[in-house]
Amino acid sequence: MPADKRKKSKTPEEVPEPGNPERKRVLNVLAQRRYRQRRREKIAALEAQAKQSSDQQHDGGAWLEPQNTASAASETMSEESPEGIEEVIRDAEYVGFASLDFNQVPLDMQLFQDFSFSNLPSPIPSTPTSTEPSLNFPITPDGGQLSIPILPVMRAFATIATALDLVSHIYDPSYLHTLPPAPPPSLPSNLHPTPSQITIPHHPFIDTLPWPSVREKLICMFSLPSALRPPIAQDDEGDEGQSKAVVRLAQDLDDCNEGVRIHGNMVGWHASNELVEEAWEIGEVFFRNWWWCLDGKIVETTNRRRRERGLGALRIKG
Repeated sequence: MPADKRKKSKTPEEVPEPGNPERKRVLNVLAQRRYRQRRREKIAALEAQAKQSSDQQHDGGAWLEPQNTASAASETMSEESPEGIEEVIRDAEYVGFASLDFNQVPLDMQLFQDFSFSNLPSPIPSTPTSTEPSLNFPITPDGGQLSIPILPVMRAFATIATALDLVSHIYDPSYLHTLPPAPPPSLPSNLHPTPSQITIPHHPFIDTLPWPSVREKLICMFSLPSALRPPIAQDDEGDEGQSKAVVRLAQDLDDCNEGVRIHGNMVGWHASNELVEEAWEIGEVFFRNWWWCLDGKIVETTNRRRRERGLGALRIKG
């Protein structure tokens, strides 16, 4: 057969530096030449082996098909084509070979300096053989569907305490003080000091309540001797302080089930903001223990909020 016509190309004297657009082309040419040379050598070796085998069989008086040799030659001819080698060289930047020898020109490993194979992914786990159904539904509740009434209450108390500069003493049950007459301009009118807050020493926690009438009644009641107060507001025998009553008040307000709730933080002072008194709802625990300091407006607002949630009106249980 006539020899295949091949396009002549000039042999490059050296491989271009990394980043040179000619580098990939040169490496591709060298790889193809190396591949063709090796294929020619393999074919020549197989042809010589087949010729030697056929001569021996012919001398013995029998002619056998050199199946192994033919199959080996077929496998060799069915190896990857130069196009496959070309594809490997074209994608050389994404392969982590240690080194390649193309006509004694080492491959520049700077092409692979951004790749690391030290942390290989773990094998894909085998498919479990258990017949038990897998859990496809969420195993954790959706936070958007949960109601945590105590959280906005604590935020509101903290906001008011910060505005009135009460944070440093509000957690001391025995601390008493009075407020200055001028209220902070950032607070709504229902949080402005009442006369008793300005003149009668009291605990700072009372100043964080959003109802002016409740603050007024509590401060006046706590200023009385312990024996004259309601049982829930009395201190230990012989102690005329307010610390025990203040602790009980805070516990009933912060009760997770029947303490207080806030419906606010929407637009402004007059549109259900969390600091206005209309945004607050009292629970049955607080109502049962502290009913004597509540006015009718507070109870009416709470009952309306409870009806919206499908609950009955507040009542004092015997």
